[in-house]
Amino acid sequence: MSELSAKSFLELVQKSGLVPADKLKQALSELSKRAAGKPVQLEELSQFLISAGLITQWHHDKLLTGKFKGFFLGQYKLLSLLGTGGMSTVYLAEHSLSGQRRAIKVLPRARVNDKSYLDRFFREGRAAASLSHPNIVRIYDLANEEDVYYMVMEYVPGVDLHQKIENEGPAKIEDALSYLGQAAEGLAHAHARSIVHRDIKPANLLLTSDGTLKILDLGLALVNEEQESLTLMYDEKVMGTADFLAPEQALNSHNVDARADIYSLGCTLYYLVTGQPPFAEGTIAQRIAMHQSRDPKPLRELRADCLPLVDALCERMMKKSPADRIPSCEKLLQAIEICRESLVPAVTSANEQYLPSASARQATRPVAARQTPPSAQAKQVSTPGATATTPARHPLKPPSPPIPPSPPPVPAATVRPATTPKSAAAAPAAQSGATDRPKPVAPATPRPVSEKQASPPGPPTAPPAGPGIVIDTHQVAPKKSVGEVGDLLVQAPTRPRKRGKTNSLPANLIVAAIVLICFLVLVGMVIILARVFGS
Repeated sequence: MSELSAKSFLELVQKSGLVPADKLKQALSELSKRAAGKPVQLEELSQFLISAGLITQWHHDKLLTGKFKGFFLGQYKLLSLLGTGGMSTVYLAEHSLSGQRRAIKVLPRARVNDKSYLDRFFREGRAAASLSHPNIVRIYDLANEEDVYYMVMEYVPGVDLHQKIENEGPAKIEDALSYLGQAAEGLAHAHARSIVHRDIKPANLLLTSDGTLKILDLGLALVNEEQESLTLMYDEKVMGTADFLAPEQALNSHNVDARADIYSLGCTLYYLVTGQPPFAEGTIAQRIAMHQSRDPKPLRELRADCLPLVDALCERMMKKSPADRIPSCEKLLQAIEICRESLVPAVTSANEQYLPSASARQATRPVAARQTPPSAQAKQVSTPGATATTPARHPLKPPSPPIPPSPPPVPAATVRPATTPKSAAAAPAAQSGATDRPKPVAPATPRPVSEKQASPPGPPTAPPAGPGIVIDTHQVAPKKSVGEVGDLLVQAPTRPRKRGKTNSLPANLIVAAIVLICFLVLVGMVIILARVFGS
């Protein structure tokens, strides 16, 4: 490249106003010292300005095409292009005074004369500006410069779930439930303010580097408090994305509620777990028709490690009729929590970072009933005031089976080891005395009772909780199954049959009736035979 090309590029930089004059002069002076009198080529000049942070690669590419305008919007300098679509273009920008970075959504000039798109653009800004939630991208400002309308939004570096699944494949089940839960929390905040998103899909769910999920793009949001719906005003009945569109939204977009977002969120869960939408084949019209008339393949057919609860959750979210779906995001969050709890025992070795170490698991393992040897028990009896301890249970460790409640503890002064009948007979006398410490045990070692020895008659009693037994008193509720959470996930469960004695009265009546009939038949035959032989 000739020196003239470098000079022309420098002139474009000066005209664009991207670099203040004093900073540009200082940078050129430093570059001239490095060149040591040699001519500076265009590539060397542009790379020096980029490495110094004076321009970006996007600026460089635009300047090479001869464009030097359009790098500023109000108080913001545009730095790079983040994304573009049919409705808007999003840029990364920096405030000229504070230096804070923001995402700026710009409405295309071709859409400015379209009142429907312009009204929807401002409606998105007003709707999102009223929301303040960690799982929703915030809106800071709405403005325009002549025919350029733009929106200043929170800049969230990250990747949307559509790109993440395309690059890395289907998500882990626990990760998919985490993304689903965060999206449900953000939507619950919006639904509480009568705002329905209507375009929930993986591409509108942005994941940050720290694992926080943000809901993007309220451009199709329906605000129920509006006096007249814009979709009805401009006869826009089908709005949304075909692969994640609720059946009722395909028929009439302006007459939907929060359950349409729940359906789209169910389709998103399907995509996260399987790596494909519920109906991946066919034209747009065919896929929309499939959402209304067909059920997708169950998750477990496409993903072997998917638990039944997660499959049931996705199925319930994607019911064709809104009345059959989970009714709200609050109920959805409860169902997600149940599914996440069911994943703890099924964590594989690939996810060992979520579990405590082997030594920690051994130290925190609860003991239901650990019986000490008789010799150790006798030593413990002589130490009044000993108390049973309950080891702490790790929150991710599967709960131990429920322990029946133990009887009230016996005071330390009255706790004695198992005794022979002679020592047992002397017990009332010992209790009547005013001694604080138990009397010495007889030298004779009590014989252990055989397991086959018959127990004395009477109701069974639990052994006393003395110092020789450690009892885990932590009561753990049994895990909920698919049937027990039917109001959230699936249809109501069928009750199991009760075991025990059955009522035998109907059977006895039937037997009695059969005997009576046989008797009457026999009597009739005798009468008939008597008449025949009598004649």
